Amino acid sequence: MTMTESSSSGPGGLVGQFAVEIEHKIKQLSNEAKEEGVPIVGHTLEGLDNVGDGGGGALDPFAQLFASGFGWIIDSVSFLREPIDKLDGDASAVQTAVDAMKTITENLTYVAHGHREDIPSLDDWQGEAAEAHRASMKLLHEELLGLAKVVEGLGTLTAVSGAMVITLRKIVRELVATAIGSIIIILAAAVAAAFWTFGASIGVGIAASVVAAIAVMIESARRITMLQEALGRQTGRMSELEGIAEDISWQLERFEKSTGGPSAGGSGSYGGQGNPGHSYPGQVQDGEYVV
Repeated sequence: MTMTESSSSGPGGLVGQFAVEIEHKIKQLSNEAKEEGVPIVGHTLEGLDNVGDGGGGALDPFAQLFASGFGWIIDSVSFLREPIDKLDGDASAVQTAVDAMKTITENLTYVAHGHREDIPSLDDWQGEAAEAHRASMKLLHEELLGLAKVVEGLGTLTAVSGAMVITLRKIVRELVATAIGSIIIILAAAVAAAFWTFGASIGVGIAASVVAAIAVMIESARRITMLQEALGRQTGRMSELEGIAEDISWQLERFEKSTGGPSAGGSGSYGGQGNPGHSYPGQVQDGEYVV
């Protein structure tokens, strides 16, 4: 199948088999990444335009205890701070990184579009060398679009990973705040009954408060464990994106080779000096990109 036969329309110009293969793979990785949020925070996470604020400006939930006069129990339930501290994250920093990747994606797509429009200027050049050069230039257009998709995919994975941490932090903080609200009610009732129970209700209230805190701690730990597992899978997806980018960079060594420069050598996965560790089929033959 030639590049012309497999081409379709895209934002950077005509899109051939190479760019289509990469776009399909990266879309698959991005969709898998977005679904990671469902068991952790209860919904899919898009994140590219709004990573989330994570409730960063929320009040310290433990301030409720001191304001209600029950600060003396803080030592018994202080372990509730641990899940909040583990989920520290800077939403603005993540969004800045994601925005930078979006800009790079747009720039690469623009360059690919301009490059494609310049190819017809070579039409007056004839011969086998000319055909091979035009095929290489068409493949370069595909490679630029492929790099744009890689950066876009990396932005999506970064956004989703950041959003999972930040959104879960907000959820855990709300769980802790709810637990503390329940503890305040329990202790208020215990204090009110202290006179009639000769103080025994205070001990019961403390025990009940610790149980309420432990329940939240267990739920928070469960979600954090799922988050850690999801982030591990995200790392694997980012490695796949790195592999695609390496494939493209190895293929671009054909320009260095054509000028007599050093080359890494080896048989390419889609022609030229590709990385043999990855498999994006196709090569330049007789002036055409074929698979």
